[in-house]
Amino acid sequence: MCIFAQTFLMTEKDFILDQRLELPESGKVTWKAPSNIALVKYWGKKPNQIPANPSIGFTLDACATTTVLSYGKMNTAPKDFSFDFLFEGKEKDDFKPKIVTFFERIEIYLPFLRQYHFTIETANSFPHSSGIASSASGMAALALCLLSIERQADSKMGDDFFKRKASFLARLGSGSACRSIEGDVIQWGKTPSIPGSSDVYGIKYPFDIHQNFKNFHDTILLVHEGQK
Repeated sequence: MCIFAQTFLMTEKDFILDQRLELPESGKVTWKAPSNIALVKYWGKKPNQIPANPSIGFTLDACATTTVLSYGKMNTAPKDFSFDFLFEGKEKDDFKPKIVTFFERIEIYLPFLRQYHFTIETANSFPHSSGIASSASGMAALALCLLSIERQADSKMGDDFFKRKASFLARLGSGSACRSIEGDVIQWGKTPSIPGSSDVYGIKYPFDIHQNFKNFHDTILLVHEGQK
């Protein structure tokens, strides 16, 4: 039995920011996002992070990324994005190129990115590069933080729109990150068998789930804390 009420689809154009919004001068926001594991994987992507096939993933409650985003408006907008990045308390310049690429992809939807200097502080509840999808949880947490700046200026933004745009933005950082915005079973990829499904954001799986799947657990045995 279907358990959702709305099947309306949103497109990329729906996520373009209203330029008339009065954005905050400065602030700090924190989000925690889970990693996820695919029950049905997607096998490759088309251009612009579009999945080659639909997928379904379970979020992992105990494996999450927490990101603290501090931001302040600058007097003049720089030519490049302005941010510092700290991973588990230490500066990680080698992470910066991926964030720059992410910012470039989402700037059309969050055009205020060059107006601020950001300090991004992030930490995982699991070892980085250990085979758990830290890029999914990391990009999801960052997308949630950045979108929170827009939401502060837009009191009319509802929860459904917020989650869909966050999933849309996260996907542009890492495809499977669109399945890490909320739990517990998320479907991504347009398919006629699932009403409301989309290539551009993930949705909660809209059908009843067998009790066996509700008791699913992902057991992780750490034999070494180094990178995979």
